[in-house]
Amino acid sequence: MDEALKTITATASQPFDKAAMIIDNSLLLIYPPEQELDFREMIFDRCLPGLKSAEVPYEVIDLSHFLFECFGEEELDDLEQDEFRNYRLMTQGLSKRAETALCKLLQEVSRKSPGTNLFVVATVALFPRVRFGEVLRNLRDLKCRMFVAFPGEERGGKLHFMNEPDGGNYLAVKISIKN
Repeated sequence: MDEALKTITATASQPFDKAAMIIDNSLLLIYPPEQELDFREMIFDRCLPGLKSAEVPYEVIDLSHFLFECFGEEELDDLEQDEFRNYRLMTQGLSKRAETALCKLLQEVSRKSPGTNLFVVATVALFPRVRFGEVLRNLRDLKCRMFVAFPGEERGGKLHFMNEPDGGNYLAVKISIKN
């Protein structure tokens, strides 16, 4: 993890070209799902304090409660009724709404803090609803550098989020984090 921490810190410390497209400036931080707590410790206890002391701008989006915060009561009532008609379509609709809400949140942070380093953590809380390939595909115009926690692995050139195929064509830089 030390080598990954050095890479993350060095990348975050580089000036961000505000005219650049996010697809060139997004990084997937890939680590085994069973190391979720070690990953969070590395980010919150070592990486972010180092960036703060070096006065490197950053924002953190913790997705631990995202699904509970992004849906209103009326929306959930509608989904609950749909569950009995067609469960598969209801879960697909829930996934699409969650992905759209996440894109809007990331775009909002990018507008408010252009050029910042955006750390997206606790992505495991969105499993199995969100496909990050879909999310990243819709964020090519962000004006910030984004570090996305990705508990999973790369197998045969394809990414697996929480050991399930995530799909999507990732143009993000991949940083593998190993103990």
